[in-house]
Amino acid sequence: MLKHLSGLTRWPRRLATYALCTLPAFGFGLHVPQSSFVATYLPACGGTGVAPSARTKFASAAHPAPRPKSSPVAVYARGRKPDRTYELVGEVGVLAHSSLTGEDELTTYAQRAARTMGGDALVDVWWDDAAAAKAGEQGMKYLTANVVRWQ
Repeated sequence: MLKHLSGLTRWPRRLATYALCTLPAFGFGLHVPQSSFVATYLPACGGTGVAPSARTKFASAAHPAPRPKSSPVAVYARGRKPDRTYELVGEVGVLAHSSLTGEDELTTYAQRAARTMGGDALVDVWWDDAAAAKAGEQGMKYLTANVVRWQ
């Protein structure tokens, strides 16, 4: 009887090991200030295809109504200004969780966030390394932009 019960204690350990290895694939990681075996191992077993995360910040207490999903959101890179007059709605930042994520995918996520915020365009769009922008780990891309509404 005891022999059968000892086999049951192995399954929780196996499940815990599996969960620990798959957490980075879902965007969860261990961030420690110093280097250790665990800190270097966890990013090594991270999967591809992890969706970027968008952070938004409204410029004022007034929040415009969200735009429909089919609404176009214009994109103006840093240095280009729209010809139309606009008002600032807020800011959006999109962080990639995979080094394979490109600027186009980050822009798509920023456009979705802008629609949710009630914006018509992304102005002053800039892509940078997440570490340089102090938004994430080195080697990951980060997009920052202002969300605006046409007047």
